[in-house]
Formats: sequence, structure tokens, C-alpha cells
Amino acid sequence: MKKKYYYPEKMAAIELLKEGKSRNAVSRITGIGYHALTLFWHRYQQDGHMSLMDRSGPYFYDEEVKVNLIRDYLENGLPLTAVSLKYNIPCQTILRWKAAYERDGLNGLKDRRKGLTKKKERTQAELDELEMLRKRNEYLEAENALLKKVRALVEEREARLRAIGRGPSKN
Repeated sequence: MKKKYYYPEKMAAIELLKEGKSRNAVSRITGIGYHALTLFWHRYQQDGHMSLMDRSGPYFYDEEVKVNLIRDYLENGLPLTAVSLKYNIPCQTILRWKAAYERDGLNGLKDRRKGLTKKKERTQAELDELEMLRKRNEYLEAENALLKKVRALVEEREARLRAIGRGPSKN
């Protein structure tokens, strides 16, 4: 699993790089992987310290962006970190899209979530059945609550009888 590095860790590594230490040395000192460190350094040089802040929320990209990105990476021969910096997309996401493109072509880059968010329209018969089941459920819950109360009352009565020395009735 990929480790998440937070802003203070990233900035500490950047400060060490600015002091002139090698990426290998900084990687050993901070525990940040060499490739992640390279990515942080390039982002910092390109956009400053704000580029090291954590992004929030999921990001969704349309097919056009994915196709352009894959073409830059595969056909134009740009390095993975350069493509990652250009589009501000994590390297792992690019590699996942590349694998999907190589496996399924352009269909591999389509967003499969489309259509999953639509709610199924229910027919009147299904709505009637659902209402009937809700009423049945309410009835059974009420019956269950009543049985629990009766049981508690019987147990309370038996406890009172035991307290005065009489046993519970046999019927």
C-alpha cells in the first residue's frame, strides 16, 4: 500500500534538498521513496510549496484528458513524472490508465460509473408490496414488544413470589 506523506514531511524533505543533499540521502533520512521525493521536488520547483498541499476529494477525468495523457506518455515518449506533473495526476493513476488502455484500447478509458448512480424506477405493484411489507414489519415489531413486556411481567411476578417464600404456579 502506498504511504501518504503529509505537508510537513514533504517540506522537511524539500528543505534538505535545498541544502544540497542528494535525493538518495534525503530518501534515507526521511523515509520518503526516491520516486516520490523526485515528484515532490519537481512539483515544488514548478509551483512552489502550495503544490505539496494535500488534495481533497476524488477527482474524475473525462476520456479526452485520459487519451491525451496516454498519448503524451506512450507516443510522445514523455517520462512518467513529467506527465504526472503536466496533468497533476498521480503516477499510479497514469499507470492504471495505461494498463487499461493496453488491455482494452479506448474502451478501457471509459468511465464505468456512468449509469450506476441512476435509481431504478419502481412499479406500482412493487410499491404496493413494499408498503404491505412495511405494515407487516410494524405489526411484528409491536407483537415482539408485547411479548417482551408479558415475559418481563411474568418474571417480575415469579420474583415477588420467591421473595415471600412461595413457588411459581405450575400452570
